[in-house]
Amino acid sequence: MATTWTIAIDWDRDGEFSGDDIVTERAVWVNWFLGFREPFMDIAQNSTLGLVLDNRDRRFSPENEDTANPLAGKIQPLRPVRLTSNDGTTTRTHWSGWVESVHPAVNKYGERLVKILCTGALQFLSSTQTKIELQENQRSDQIIDALIQEVIFPPALAS
Repeated sequence: MATTWTIAIDWDRDGEFSGDDIVTERAVWVNWFLGFREPFMDIAQNSTLGLVLDNRDRRFSPENEDTANPLAGKIQPLRPVRLTSNDGTTTRTHWSGWVESVHPAVNKYGERLVKILCTGALQFLSSTQTKIELQENQRSDQIIDALIQEVIFPPALAS
């Protein structure tokens, strides 16, 4: 059986990833990166996902507030994104994160595309300042757990 890929952006932030959230059929180009650009790197960088989608109907244009547009008012940063595959037996999540920016192409007479840049959780982890006291005689996993408890993630991917 062939593998089925699904690209979904939770525009409603309801955790469903269904209906108009599925953008797979509109994908022209998809590229994701999980953090390690070179072999034997010690520290991962932030994971990223780049999407180019067909935007002929201006569905993904933030300024399109037409009532016929099912995504009117929902094209905003920090919407959860998920890339999964299913081989007929198992569903695997290959990438998850949040929309960072949306860039519709201004091409009135040619091909209308939108570039959506997404980023992983490192953006939230690196911008958090901690107030935990000095940790002595603690294992690394205990310290990391205490640090992660202080990070505030956007709704819908926090659970």
